[in-house]
Amino acid sequence: MWNLIQPLEEAPGAWQMALDEALLDEASAREDFVPTLRLYVFRPGCLSLGRTQSHASVDAEAARAEGLDVVRRVTGGSGVLHHGELTYSFVARIAPPFTDSIEQNYTLLSEAIAAGLARRFGVRAELEPSRPERSLASGACFLTPALKELKVDGRKLVGSAQRRQKGAFLQHGALPLRTDYALHARLFGLTPERLREAMVDLSEAAGREVGHTEAAEALAQGFTERFGTSWTSSPLAPHVRTRAEALVAERYGRDDWTRDAVC
Repeated sequence: MWNLIQPLEEAPGAWQMALDEALLDEASAREDFVPTLRLYVFRPGCLSLGRTQSHASVDAEAARAEGLDVVRRVTGGSGVLHHGELTYSFVARIAPPFTDSIEQNYTLLSEAIAAGLARRFGVRAELEPSRPERSLASGACFLTPALKELKVDGRKLVGSAQRRQKGAFLQHGALPLRTDYALHARLFGLTPERLREAMVDLSEAAGREVGHTEAAEALAQGFTERFGTSWTSSPLAPHVRTRAEALVAERYGRDDWTRDAVC
């Protein structure tokens, strides 16, 4: 049995990023760590930067003026606006069915997400087969699908990033449910039309409104279908929560961490 952290947690960006890293630390330290899926929502909405992404590649001040948090992830990739979307986080040891191949793990997790979206919403998402060049003119993750990310009719549906650490890995990603294209465009210096061409949200792909709870259920169902696992729900260990709190203070809640790209 694998672990599904419930209920759907709504919390600020610094806490969400710190908890993801604390779970990765736990997986690295424990050979008996059980693969863990966490599904969550950023409250308030949040603009997250990739680990090495330039702070100047997005309009962080405009984000804050809109009441959004701004954080830096421990994973790579480009900027993601967590607003009207569901975030998934998966942490596991590098052990079967997972390997030390980033591409292979991306493939397995994307297949699981795709299975859930197909089963619940009839959405036929495909994995990007190539490694396309990312636009150097924009810091927006959803402008281009990366290798093995999910797209629908050529438009990116899910943006993900992965980090490996001492025998374990973290992969987390965003599934837009309803997109404010004007806000996205303002923060990334793009036109709404350019973003509409590049990305699609789940409500549009499904042809109806989709909420956080239903989307979360679909993703959990997809993991069950793809990996043949069943779920147990264990509360966070006190020391994991303590580690996350320390990471908020040391890293994710600090302006210097957010502003300075991490090499």
